Amino acid sequence: MNNNILASITKLLLGVLYFTESESPFKAADWGKITPAELLQKIASQYQSTPSHLKQVDDVVFFDHLISKVDATDAPMVENARKIAEIHHFIKQNLSNITVVRMEGASRIPVLISGYLPDGTCLVIETFAVET
Repeated sequence: MNNNILASITKLLLGVLYFTESESPFKAADWGKITPAELLQKIASQYQSTPSHLKQVDDVVFFDHLISKVDATDAPMVENARKIAEIHHFIKQNLSNITVVRMEGASRIPVLISGYLPDGTCLVIETFAVET
């Protein structure tokens, strides 16, 4: 596993927030060598849910929404969006099979962004959406 990629992602995520009804930080983790087919089951298991509650979102649509839905007069939000764009660019350059999954069914929704290193290691960036 290339710890440099995980360390770089972790550094890029410092201070970045996912804005929904609250602000949630992003956290990166190494989930080991798990296949894309096993990934959804692991996500469901990790959050004590079922795969039927998983909703896959196109990563480009997900990141574009975070980057473009910002008040241009709000400097902290603009800076946060710039950092999110940088993160998306970095993971597109360094990971393959990028997937965004939301665990639907509650007001606190886990959001996981996963991708794979060339050696088959799965890296996951986790945050939470609050939607009431």
